[in-house]
Amino acid sequence: MDRRNFEQSIVYVIGHKNPDCDSIVSAIAYATVKNAQESEYLAIPARIGPINQETAIILEEFGFEPPIFLPHAHPQVSDVPYDPALSLPKSATLLEVWTEMQDRRTVTACVVDENQVLTGVVTIGDIAKAQFKAAVAGSRYTCPVANLAAVLQGEILVAGIREVAGSVVVGDSAQIQVGPKDLLLVGDRIDIQESALAQHVGVMIVTGGAQIRSEIVRRAREQGSTLLRVPLDTYSCINLLWQALPVEQVMTARNLHTVHPDDLLREVREEMQEHPFSLYPILDDANRPIGMLGRNHLADGSGKRLILVDHNERNQSIDGIEHARILEIIDHHRISAMETDQPIMFINRPWGATTTIVSHLAREQNIQLSPQLAGIMCGAILSDTLAFQSPTSTPQDEYEAHYLAEIAQVDLDHLAHKLLQAVGDISQVDPAEILRSDFKEFTVGKFKVGIGQTMIYGQSADAMKDELLRTMEHLMEDAGYHVVALMLTSVLTRTTEMLWVAKDPTLAKKAFRAPHGATSFTLPEVLSRKRQVVPAVIRALREQEQ
Repeated sequence: MDRRNFEQSIVYVIGHKNPDCDSIVSAIAYATVKNAQESEYLAIPARIGPINQETAIILEEFGFEPPIFLPHAHPQVSDVPYDPALSLPKSATLLEVWTEMQDRRTVTACVVDENQVLTGVVTIGDIAKAQFKAAVAGSRYTCPVANLAAVLQGEILVAGIREVAGSVVVGDSAQIQVGPKDLLLVGDRIDIQESALAQHVGVMIVTGGAQIRSEIVRRAREQGSTLLRVPLDTYSCINLLWQALPVEQVMTARNLHTVHPDDLLREVREEMQEHPFSLYPILDDANRPIGMLGRNHLADGSGKRLILVDHNERNQSIDGIEHARILEIIDHHRISAMETDQPIMFINRPWGATTTIVSHLAREQNIQLSPQLAGIMCGAILSDTLAFQSPTSTPQDEYEAHYLAEIAQVDLDHLAHKLLQAVGDISQVDPAEILRSDFKEFTVGKFKVGIGQTMIYGQSADAMKDELLRTMEHLMEDAGYHVVALMLTSVLTRTTEMLWVAKDPTLAKKAFRAPHGATSFTLPEVLSRKRQVVPAVIRALREQEQ
């Protein structure tokens, strides 16, 4: 598959910002499911934030690398169906370049060195100028003899100097004047051949396939002149000499305008308006040409193609999503506004984990999962359902987890215990990192709400409360939130300690019957942000709006 089709076929499977284990694993798993189907594209799992400690442990346990980082969805050069690059070595003749350009139907070629690094660009216009200049008296080029032999279909009888750097002289009189750097074109004229050798001519080309006397060959060898015999007549040779020039002598090597696959299309368009070239080389990180980009490639405004997992709210998704094409959504949260320009497949199940949905889809389609993939899927379900203790956990989650555990040959209780231990001691973690490690943003009417959640394993966060609350207050002011909350959830005690900052001091009381103005309060039997916290906050905010 060439690069144009390959880039066109890519679809990124991504979870939400500040991804948790379920978000990362469901992206990996669903990309595997899509690639196992007959499909016109290649699904690549991606992430839009750093992975947390729990996810890192699960991935490492079963031998997975984190998905690639996708910083935004703004259209880039890599998102358009650009042409493959025509790359030729600096030594290529203009005849070779012209022939390749005609075969590939392109007007621009890249000139590269021995490491395939771009050294220049040549256009059909550059080749036309070279043809014209070669016919102008006094024009000077340096041309390797090997190039001359190739273009003129000649035979090198004596290898003397390796390149011509002087004038081109036609041997029509014995009174010719030539030097040791010049090239002589001569037919079956022994007198002219002898005169040229007497002047130590650099290169002598005998045209018309004429026989060359052994004395001429001997003298050329003795004085280091190069001697060629070609089948073409002198006139034809004159017309073809320019085609033997190495492309590096006519290419543009300075002030090259190139683009990179990661460049934003809006910036490339501005570049094209300022410097209106036909094609721009696309270079990789090692400055090697991988494609050619023209205005015609930007006509359709191509953008990234995405499959969203574990979220369906725009403010939880990748930056620039308005420029992307959403193909599918697989989620288990409330349905919010996510506009698409055409109907899509939207699967939403009230189950405890998006990975549960993916496992169910894989079974329905008889897709075999590897033990390693089944292992991380087990971990994601256990993580998002808090080992089936969360109110969001359903019998379907347990069924899929046991099904996956059998494939992976893992013990669910042992894996759940390992995940709980992975939480670690948050007293050693930066408060800002704790807050953003699993932080989701919601929009309720005119209000913007941010709710984070972190698991604690038999430990207290008392020593960090003041610092965490200050961090939350700064975030509320800087990002314009109406509420910022952080759930410190203990699976062992089945309680959540809620840290709370809000513009309205009565909101916590309306949502959770907390004391007026409280910034910290305990919620027994509250483990789920999705099922138990978000709905309560939404109800309180809507009551406030009324």
